[in-house]
Amino acid sequence: MKKNDQILCNCCGKELSRQGSRYEDHLHIVKSWGYLSAQDGIVEEMDICPDCLEKWKRTFVIASEKHSQTELL
Repeated sequence: MKKNDQILCNCCGKELSRQGSRYEDHLHIVKSWGYLSAQDGIVEEMDICPDCLEKWKRTFVIASEKHSQTELL
């Protein structure tokens, strides 16, 4: 969740650290709900810190897929 000039984790509320204009790496989700959904026409945004992401992933019945990449951003 972006608030003023900071990004807060939507799960734990922790402020993500920042160096200059770059923030600590985190999961940013934007979901635009479509037709025939209970949230039709709603756009949701959230930011999840690495610690909360790992906790969340441990609750998955099916693990996320992981792939290696050769160029890091």
